Amino acid sequence: MSHKIYSRFIAPALLMLCCAPLLAAGPELAQAPSLKSSGPPEWPGAFDDVYRVLLSNLRPPEPPFTTYYVLPGPKFAKEIYLWDTAFIAQVWKWWDLGIAQQVFFPLFQFSRNGMLPHSLKQGPQFKDSQPPVLSWSIWKLYQFNRDRAWLEKVYPYLRDYNDWLYRERRMANGLFFWDNRFESGIDNSPRFTNRSATKVIPMQKFAAIDLCSYMVNDNLALANMAETLGKNEDAAQYRKNAEELKVLVNKYLWDEKDGLYYDFDFGKNQFVKVKSIASLTPLFAGIPDAAQAKRLRDHALDPAEFNTLIPLPSVALDDPTYQLDMWRGPVWINTAYMVILGMDDYGYKKEAAELSWNLVDGVYQVWKKTGKFYEFYHPQKFEIKGVHRKTGDLGTNFDRGDAPTADFVGWTGLVDNLVIEVLFGLEKTGDKWTMTPNFPEAATGKLFTLSLPSDNLEITLEIKSSDQISARVIQNQKARVFELGPGNSASWSE
Repeated sequence: MSHKIYSRFIAPALLMLCCAPLLAAGPELAQAPSLKSSGPPEWPGAFDDVYRVLLSNLRPPEPPFTTYYVLPGPKFAKEIYLWDTAFIAQVWKWWDLGIAQQVFFPLFQFSRNGMLPHSLKQGPQFKDSQPPVLSWSIWKLYQFNRDRAWLEKVYPYLRDYNDWLYRERRMANGLFFWDNRFESGIDNSPRFTNRSATKVIPMQKFAAIDLCSYMVNDNLALANMAETLGKNEDAAQYRKNAEELKVLVNKYLWDEKDGLYYDFDFGKNQFVKVKSIASLTPLFAGIPDAAQAKRLRDHALDPAEFNTLIPLPSVALDDPTYQLDMWRGPVWINTAYMVILGMDDYGYKKEAAELSWNLVDGVYQVWKKTGKFYEFYHPQKFEIKGVHRKTGDLGTNFDRGDAPTADFVGWTGLVDNLVIEVLFGLEKTGDKWTMTPNFPEAATGKLFTLSLPSDNLEITLEIKSSDQISARVIQNQKARVFELGPGNSASWSE
């Protein structure tokens, strides 16, 4: 059976059936992760409040959706966004994996010839997509419980989406382009437009470094899925695709002089030299070699560029296009999260810990002042005042005002993931747990207790120094004690 026939006729009918086993009673707030700390006093309250707001943005099945679905925030009524969903599922996984698995299906329900929608606000006639990070997110969820049946259900949609991207968003030279600025998810970036959006760069000859990075990740995640499902030919092709694209990215999009990746405008035959967070996203996909990764790390840690009070702004401080307007300068947690994970993967553990600590603390400090979580953040102040939402870009605000949207959990909830995944260094693979704590010097002398009720797990860490941590793990009433030095891991099974 061809992919096209499956996508058009068979998959929609099966979707109604395959979602039914996933449906369960709604999540209970008492089962959400929680944090106690002798450290920064606002951390426990802010950490816990992420899940209260996360729950408020969850919606039960209702026509036309057959499963639970997630909103970025309360102002996004019945709007389901592609890349938002991928990141929001990552926040849900530590609380309720069943919910995390369900929330992709509304997007699959509206798949058309393999294409997945930018937003279901657009209706069935949607014309653009969004950053392809679904396969990455779904593969990470699969690690939790090795749910092969679920993976078999979602794989055809992800495979068809990858096929569509290769047909519709690939340039003749093998690189990838955004069809329009809205498809990029970062639509008012100075990479594409002036602040008023009266001038927009033609996109079809514009090789996008972020999209190319996402596509490398998409291929690698699909290769892992295909191997798991016994589809070895698929797996080999996806790995080949990933390696070929890595070579092209380094050939065309790496600027040796600046030590950064940039977009390339093949219409003008030149780099688009905007020093944005996109320049660091190849770390997330494993594209740079060791020397290139070190240069990217140096940019990320430079206080004049990306190492701001709340780190990893969407545009570097020293770039002439930097402004406090959405994707023109403010910090977005999803893109910062990807860069931090990439640095961690390259072995820059201490740097990842430092950036995570400062990013988490910045979001929690703003919560302390306002009682809210926001869509994006001021890179240089613990406040929202002064940052704008598409100033001058008339017609694109959707009546959401000039300030960042509040109660945006949403991917802003990924700050809690940074606590769990980078600072505590917690990983789950089936019934096996691994923990590699990694705290900066600022945490010395502090005590942190993380509770994951859905897994009957409580972890207490005493940070004696950044290189010496005492850990007590209690799971299913069984206690374990570990003394951990630099880079040491603790492992146990349920």
